[in-house]
Amino acid sequence: MMYKRCLIILTLATMMFSCKKDQMQSDIPTTSDTSAVDALESEMAATRSDEENETDFESDARTPRVCVDRLTDSDPIILDERDDVNERAVLRKGTKWANGKTLKVFFMNGSSYLRNKVITYARRWANHANLHFVVTNNKAESDIRVGFKINRDRGSWSYLGKDADRYRKGKQTMNFGWFNRKTEESELRRTIIHEFGHAIGLAHEHLSPVSTINWDKPKVYDYYMGPPNNWTRKQVDDNVLNRYKPRDVRNTKYDPLSIMHYPVDPALTTDGQAVGENTTLSDKDKNFIKRIYPN
Repeated sequence: MMYKRCLIILTLATMMFSCKKDQMQSDIPTTSDTSAVDALESEMAATRSDEENETDFESDARTPRVCVDRLTDSDPIILDERDDVNERAVLRKGTKWANGKTLKVFFMNGSSYLRNKVITYARRWANHANLHFVVTNNKAESDIRVGFKINRDRGSWSYLGKDADRYRKGKQTMNFGWFNRKTEESELRRTIIHEFGHAIGLAHEHLSPVSTINWDKPKVYDYYMGPPNNWTRKQVDDNVLNRYKPRDVRNTKYDPLSIMHYPVDPALTTDGQAVGENTTLSDKDKNFIKRIYPN
């Protein structure tokens, strides 16, 4: 009788320990639980909800709608000299993906509406280049990580091409800072295609070594260093005035119609030259990217 009682007590104790252990293990977030991991990231912790991000119309209206370069210290490796590029655009050396690559896009936040817009317009490049864009829910395997106002960042930017490989630990590689549910279709198209141009290796066209823009530098500094941009002098130099050196890029003829070109106000040039707000791929964009990523 005593033996049976001891056996029952031992069995119950074992079951209770086992249940407690299972409960403790279930409370530990695993690396496969991407939502739990994301919640611990500082940039996400400081990011507002999709609902707040997409209804802050007043603040979005005040945001300067200018893409800001994301500069890195990557070595300027030139494209293979066998790459015979005869069309127009600017490609930063060393940023080209492997031809035919499928680029996996991970969304860090954002409504399904904005996510669908992004992947739809990103694929405009794939219509003319031997590249493919697919959405993945696995951040660890992604090539491009897109966020909307992450950490309340209202700028729009993207790392250039394979520079994104430096951020394999789940860091954001692209941001859209002024999108909301009322953003005009032409603005969505313009900005998304532009940023994904960066993501496949293209730099800003107005910084081409053969750009013909005659900037009125004092006026350029006054404009961009004042509100709403409030840039530093260095930011103006890096984003507007300092053209790439020929040894740093592979380029051909200058294309003012390129989707990768900043708008140019004639008041900021010495000869009244102007460039409008390009909202879609130019013919030269299409021809150039075909040469860079041929079928």
